[in-house]
Amino acid sequence: MIFPPNSKRHVYCSECWWSDKWEPSSYGVDIDFSKPFLQQFRKLLDTVPMLGINNILSTMVNSDYCSICSYLKNCYLCFNSDYDEDCAYSTYLEESKRCLDMYMAMLCEMCYMSSNCYKCFKVYFSHRCNESMDIWFSRDLDGCSDCFGCVNLKNKQYYIYNEPHTKGEYFAKLKEFDLSSRKSFDRLEKECEEVRRKFPRKYMKGLKSANVTGDYIFSSKNVFQSYEIATAEDCKFCQFLLIKGTKDSYDYTMWGMNPVRLYECMGAGNSSSDLKFIYESWSSSSNMEYCWNIFTSCHNLFGCVALKKKEYSILNKQYSKEEYDILVPKIIEHMKAMPFVDRKGHVYSYGEFFPPEFSSHAYNETVAQKYFPLTKHETLEKEYVWRDDQERNYTVTLKNQDIPDIILEISDSILQEVIECAHAGECKEQCTTAFRLTKEELEFYRSLGLPIPKLCHNCRHYKVLNERHSIHYYQRSCDCQNGSGKNAYKNLSDHAHGSLACQNKFTTTYPPDALEIVYCEACYQQEIL
Repeated sequence: MIFPPNSKRHVYCSECWWSDKWEPSSYGVDIDFSKPFLQQFRKLLDTVPMLGINNILSTMVNSDYCSICSYLKNCYLCFNSDYDEDCAYSTYLEESKRCLDMYMAMLCEMCYMSSNCYKCFKVYFSHRCNESMDIWFSRDLDGCSDCFGCVNLKNKQYYIYNEPHTKGEYFAKLKEFDLSSRKSFDRLEKECEEVRRKFPRKYMKGLKSANVTGDYIFSSKNVFQSYEIATAEDCKFCQFLLIKGTKDSYDYTMWGMNPVRLYECMGAGNSSSDLKFIYESWSSSSNMEYCWNIFTSCHNLFGCVALKKKEYSILNKQYSKEEYDILVPKIIEHMKAMPFVDRKGHVYSYGEFFPPEFSSHAYNETVAQKYFPLTKHETLEKEYVWRDDQERNYTVTLKNQDIPDIILEISDSILQEVIECAHAGECKEQCTTAFRLTKEELEFYRSLGLPIPKLCHNCRHYKVLNERHSIHYYQRSCDCQNGSGKNAYKNLSDHAHGSLACQNKFTTTYPPDALEIVYCEACYQQEIL
């Protein structure tokens, strides 16, 4: 279940929720024009049973501990992922096999601790790599293979720290690195990071797009101040729309798959159209406003929760088309005249998304904590909900410093150990303080010759997340010859501006005080090897 035991929501297991044993419309109520509409909606929300784990049950095979997923097989602790097999500890993973600890990856296989990868095979501890294989500790590679500690390469092979090697030299050096040792691993990871910092970064990550601002935008047109978007057109203020085809949408977060005209929606898509103020709509639906958890195809709903294959309904009560068409405009005017007021006095009239206090989860249990982290004090000051960790009643049986250095030294008995996380809860990454290995996970490390991790899966997740750009936007100038000491490592005569400072300005997710060298598109292209 994704709901804690003390949740005020009524929760059903997946099998019961998807069954015909109950009918969401039976919870329908009449509209009371003497009360704010959202107040009535909230009462309905607190009454209708919620789906315990947000999955399409019929598509999940041996993947019980995954949420907001579909078409998974033999997966464990994967989230917002689809069409994957034998994967674990990953988020936004699509059509991939045998991948662990990944964030934002598609069509990948045998990859580990990496992010924003596309069509990659055996890519480890690397970020923003496309159509590449056998890559270690690298960043921003396209069409590369057998590269170690490299940056900004295209169609290269047998490179170490951006320097070419023969095939024999390359593999001899890898053997010398001793990548099966945790001590060697930790040293090389730091060394590679120091090398990578010397190379410039493009102001945004994207490909095959026109007239766009934001970051991680691919094959899109007229998309502004948006983040992690694929094949979208005419959109603004959107995030995490990685499944193709979004059009004409605004303030829309998570999913995609050919939706049209979505406004202030979250977790919606699949050829839906004309949705406003929706929290989760999974199937092809249309003309819905202020609805929650609509997981099957519905049309013409207003203020409904968890309805299945219904239309012309308000607060889960069925109406005729004629009645519905009369009532909806009346409700909208009522919402303007008598808005909902939250605990802090904020007013929610028609045209605003649901108040935060309607959330089923505490602030620190949501993705908001990852992108806009707050302390407990800050969270409570804003009158959001914070949920403290449950008391952990396990005993660590294997201290971090006692973990064998080399994978070959580790026997199956480690599967019975409760392993101490190296952070021991002393971080801001929702550390579980300890972890256990699954049999499949141990086999994965053995097959690749990798040392087992010293961090719990939450801390590993944040480690990968910390490599992605922020979701904040800034106006900046190109760092190429700007007088700040952040100059190119190649001959500036290759650049259009020559020895003069580049005058290009752009919107970027790198803040002005960032240590990274940030280039405009033109200057960055001159640095690609």
